[in-house]
Amino acid sequence: MTNVIIKNKELKRTLKEVSELLKDVESFFAGMGHTDIEKKIRDMAKQMAEPFYIIVAGEYNSGKSSFVNALLGKKILRVGPTPTTHSVVLLTHGDSFSQEQLQEHMSRVTYPLDALKEITLVDTPGTNSIFVEHETIIENFIHRAELVIFITSSDRPLTESERRFIQLLKGKWGRKVIIVLNKIDLKTEEELNEIIPFIEKNCYKLLGFDPKVIALSSLMATTAKANQDQELLRKSNVGEIEDFIFEKMDFDIKMELKSLSPLRFLTNVFADLKKDLETKIARYNSEIAGIERLEARLKSKREDMQDYSKKYKLEIESAFSRLKERLDTFLGYHMTTRALMASVFSREKIGDKFKKEMSSLSNPLHDLDRVIDDAVDYITRNNRALWEIALDYKKVEQGTGDVESLGEHSFEDRKNELQFALKEHSREYREFDLVNEADRIRAVAQGGLVNFLAMEGAAVAAIAGFGYLLTFFLPAAIIMVGAMALAGIGFTVIPHKRKVYRTEISKRIDNLSDRCSNFTISELNKAIDRVIEDIENTVACFRDVRWSEREICMKHLAELNRLSDRVRGLLGKSSTELK
Repeated sequence: MTNVIIKNKELKRTLKEVSELLKDVESFFAGMGHTDIEKKIRDMAKQMAEPFYIIVAGEYNSGKSSFVNALLGKKILRVGPTPTTHSVVLLTHGDSFSQEQLQEHMSRVTYPLDALKEITLVDTPGTNSIFVEHETIIENFIHRAELVIFITSSDRPLTESERRFIQLLKGKWGRKVIIVLNKIDLKTEEELNEIIPFIEKNCYKLLGFDPKVIALSSLMATTAKANQDQELLRKSNVGEIEDFIFEKMDFDIKMELKSLSPLRFLTNVFADLKKDLETKIARYNSEIAGIERLEARLKSKREDMQDYSKKYKLEIESAFSRLKERLDTFLGYHMTTRALMASVFSREKIGDKFKKEMSSLSNPLHDLDRVIDDAVDYITRNNRALWEIALDYKKVEQGTGDVESLGEHSFEDRKNELQFALKEHSREYREFDLVNEADRIRAVAQGGLVNFLAMEGAAVAAIAGFGYLLTFFLPAAIIMVGAMALAGIGFTVIPHKRKVYRTEISKRIDNLSDRCSNFTISELNKAIDRVIEDIENTVACFRDVRWSEREICMKHLAELNRLSDRVRGLLGKSSTELK
């Protein structure tokens, strides 16, 4: 076709626009990484500068090769009752007959027939061949068809496999199809009058188009041309198909079909691709919306968990409050004048009693272990539940792992780390430095007892001997009152010491309570923040990937829509009949 001058300026312009469109489409699919479609587009772009392609298709033994031989008037292609064509054969014009292998499953045959200057006849393997690769060979080439002549045999017209293949040609590929009913020499005229309407009716009913059906006997045509038998040539009806291909389909019609062929192909490919892109975009939107809901849920869950963890702060404060009550009870019972006087003659001193009672299992601070275990179990349980939700999103993202990607060991490790940190730090609060505190209580008790005894001793001395001397200077009544006052003051010494010690230790316990509860809550909140941040980072990464993929799909869809508009514009220039 490169040597043929196209006189129709509008058609010439259309062919040029189609060629430019194919180049842009090739670049588009190359950018998307669709190498299979890219190769098809490249083949079609190259074919725009080649003669008009007419593909001869049909089941094996339907007479495809015989049909080609009948058109050429010579047995160029091998025929037989079993599959004889194992590859695509391109028949082109040449000064002499020749054969060459172009690539795997494709060869070229040249023949000195003037009609082949404007067309390329393509013989294909049978659509129902027992060789599986034959179907693949046909499907990989059919997109290059600019006109399909489908051969069906009169002894089995329009079989189910033929119907499926024609549906593929008209539906997926949008090819223009001419149906040739071959082997009419096997049927009577009455039978043919039933077969042809049967084909026409079922094509319209099952496939949705009115086919052009031409009856033919390839055997009679080949024989007639070989023997120059005009009567037999007329009966073969080969003249009708020759007239249609070489006369009625003039050059302009062939060139318009050449431009329509890639446009129809692109229309179907674009429709599938658009559906695929829109489906992906909808899925990405759904996944991004799901992630945003998860992020909102994580924010709410963080607040809920931190609010709930305040319960453990109250329990810790309660443990220290019970400790203060326990100390009050101890001081009220053991740090009294009577108890201290009794302890002077007892082997077990107040310091020993303090250590014994405060180190017993009934010590309220032993509850700290239970509070810490409960808090850590709560955090770990909720963290695991949140991770399971997050991992549902990770599974969607290729290569991000599954439930084992975090793993039970990781949950247990984090749980053990948190337990160790809390228990280790709270040990100083639980043990309460019993030795030093016992010594302090002993010192307070001893000091109080000494002061008490000193005051009482002074009172007794005043009343006894020392008071006798004072009578020389003061009245006896005044001396008695002073002695009694002194004795009374002595009895307030130990309660005062107890009160001062209780106030001082109460402040220290409150300080320990605040430090312990605040540290525990701080560590729990850190554990909550850590897992929430880990999950947020995980889903944010997935969300960012989906955003990126959505942007790419939207960019491809926008470009696809622009290319589709160009295809529709070019289709609008074609005649309705050819469409």
